[in-house]
Amino acid sequence: MPHPIRRRGLAAAALLLSAAGPAPRRVGEAVEITGTARAERPGASRTLAPAAPLGEGDTLVTSAESRLLARLAGDIELRLGPLSRLLLDSLPAAPQAAPADGAGTVLRRAAGSLWFSRPETAPRAPVAIISPAALIGVRGTAFWAGETEGRFSVFVARGEAAVSAGGRLVTLPAGFGTDIIGGVPDAPLPWAAARIARALATVGL
Repeated sequence: MPHPIRRRGLAAAALLLSAAGPAPRRVGEAVEITGTARAERPGASRTLAPAAPLGEGDTLVTSAESRLLARLAGDIELRLGPLSRLLLDSLPAAPQAAPADGAGTVLRRAAGSLWFSRPETAPRAPVAIISPAALIGVRGTAFWAGETEGRFSVFVARGEAAVSAGGRLVTLPAGFGTDIIGGVPDAPLPWAAARIARALATVGL
């Protein structure tokens, strides 16, 4: 029979494991970090290094002068610029076509800049990027989103993206971008090469 003190220790450990709940479902991994980046969950934070697993429900956070490159389920390449916060809200466990129930990838951007890319041959499972300024429905395969010239902007490098805010929706083809002005997206316009370069530089491209 276990000693009474040992029994209490085992009971306490079991209680802690129960309170922590099951481990988050793995949906990707960190690939490259410039500076420092971390993954946050309620009551926990861990510093990321290359090959560190990323779980559904993690909030990815980069520090000043830092960048993060990650690979997510669905053959998604994700890059975050400095001072970014992005919640991995919902992702499929593995690359797949659009599931029958319509669920797909949902990422929630709170701050900073991001680059989203997936191969043109990847299954077209639905993807939504939710931001305080706009909702981005991913129809294409490569786009940038973040702050430029004091406002939230979206630029599509390949494919299409639908940007919705303030009751207005615009569709961006490749080479076009939009700015959120007065709470609504303006008309899609082609971006000059210099502006594209400035935007992509924020995520290390």
